[in-house]
Amino acid sequence: MSDEEEDYMSDAILKGCEDVKPGLYKSSKEAQRRIQQAKQEENRKKLQKPLKVIEAEKRDEGLNKSLDSTNKGFALLQKMGYKPGDGIGKSGEGRREPVGIELKVNRGGLGQEAERRKRAKELEVFRHQQSLKRKKLEQEAQQSLKRKKLEQEAQHNFRENKMSEQKQRSILKYLKQSQQVCEQLDENKDIREPLKLYYWPLELRPVPAAEETEEDADVAEGEDEPEINEQLGEVTEYLRTTHLYCIWCGYSFDDAERLANDCPGNTAEDHDDL
Repeated sequence: MSDEEEDYMSDAILKGCEDVKPGLYKSSKEAQRRIQQAKQEENRKKLQKPLKVIEAEKRDEGLNKSLDSTNKGFALLQKMGYKPGDGIGKSGEGRREPVGIELKVNRGGLGQEAERRKRAKELEVFRHQQSLKRKKLEQEAQQSLKRKKLEQEAQHNFRENKMSEQKQRSILKYLKQSQQVCEQLDENKDIREPLKLYYWPLELRPVPAAEETEEDADVAEGEDEPEINEQLGEVTEYLRTTHLYCIWCGYSFDDAERLANDCPGNTAEDHDDL
């Protein structure tokens, strides 16, 4: 070996070489290339339309395209005098466009679609009828509830009226008894006229004098008298204070102390528990 030639094992040669492991550089570049190709293929597939979509677009395009002289049937019609846009037939009142095409894309029978539409229509009618029935039942239920409520209110009002009538009769009964007792006790004390006209029974009240006015006569007849329950309260209170008598006990007490201690009160309700 000459002195001019450098030793390939020398440091000068080794420093000028790139430190790359054998096979690593090549394999890394190949992997990147394959990844890039895979991405491009994936993007191409995304952009590419499915075959069914392409077929449907081409079919629609063909069906929407008007016929021209390139179509043999249309060319024959033109030879027989047909003009585009006119109707077929002698008077030109026939069809102006070809019969539409309805594609069958499923595997059902020829009458299956019509049967399906028929069943769907029947189901829709049935559901509508059921909805009407439900609404009718709801309305009937509401009306029945209203009727029942009105009946209950009527029964309640009837009972209330009956109780009110019974209470009025009872008050009127005790009022007449109180008036009779009041007249007798007043007479025993030599009281010739009642403190108020309705303290005595109507038939025992003093007759108005001839010189009394018409207004006084009306008062004597009882036109301005209070309600019977108020009359009863006044008469019984008068009996208790003036004659020490309780219409509910049916007894005349010796003094006011015994009346206060032995009589429970001045109403019929006070004597209910006795």
